[in-house]
Amino acid sequence: MKRIDLVQQNIDEVIKQIFSIAIDILGGPRKLVEYKRLTWLASLMEAIFVIYLHSEENQSADEIAEFLGISTQTTKAILQSKPEYAKSKLKSGDSAEKTHIAGGIAKLAYKTWKESQSGK
Repeated sequence: MKRIDLVQQNIDEVIKQIFSIAIDILGGPRKLVEYKRLTWLASLMEAIFVIYLHSEENQSADEIAEFLGISTQTTKAILQSKPEYAKSKLKSGDSAEKTHIAGGIAKLAYKTWKESQSGK
């Protein structure tokens, strides 16, 4: 894993806050179990890191991919994901494309987190 000099030194705390928001967007822990979506959690955490590192730390897709140990293509797919698409797939129950859904949910959660930070 490549080292990135982070602006935000408490990144793990921030990521946990965003992750918690994402879980709420998905309906909470009980819904994740109920809909058998526990396997989504790793993809969701990865997507949150990608969105955060790109948005807050100004890291490129290549830098993020190297840092997280994932492909640049996966990183780009997450960055290009659309929150509206994720919401529609959740409503329909279609979970075939986890990367796009996780990326969209991560973007929604990040936006909510960012808005909460502007009020502090």
